[in-house]
Amino acid sequence: MHVFPMRTLPWRAFFAGFGLLTLAPIGVIAAALYAGPALAGWLFVLIVATAAGLMLAVQIGLMAMVLFVATRNEITLRGGTLHLKGGEFHERVPLETVVGAERVAARSAEGLTDLRWRNGITLPGFRVGWYQRRRGPSAGRFVFVLATRASPLLHVTTNNRFDVLLGVDEPEALAERLLRNAPDDRD
Repeated sequence: MHVFPMRTLPWRAFFAGFGLLTLAPIGVIAAALYAGPALAGWLFVLIVATAAGLMLAVQIGLMAMVLFVATRNEITLRGGTLHLKGGEFHERVPLETVVGAERVAARSAEGLTDLRWRNGITLPGFRVGWYQRRRGPSAGRFVFVLATRASPLLHVTTNNRFDVLLGVDEPEALAERLLRNAPDDRD
């Protein structure tokens, strides 16, 4: 078994989620308190403060859980199969179906720049799940994406029903292993 590391930097996703799920509701509550009638007494303030505290506690817990699930990533070669785990998505690619593997730049590669989201998790700096190509010679073909913005991308072409786009620290090493299909990858 050989595990290929994938650098996951959830800070951008954390800050985006924190801003959306925590700072925005606090701003709304603050605006309501500011614009609210002066008739509200200490009981109104206590109720709003308690609601905001409970809301924050629940949101912070849920956000931590979502980010934990979203960033559990692993790319493993074992048993003649490429095992991809990203968040709640798990996919297997038999090594004999791999046709090609090349390092690509996501913004310039033909057919990879305009992927249409189908099912997955898309956070700032991280995406995992199923996408579909809109243009190019293989328009309509599905692509399983497991990538972060910080990682170089490896485009794996298969003769299976989908291709794979991976963000790994060493794309050349993984491409070599995939194309070689060595006996030590079939343990």
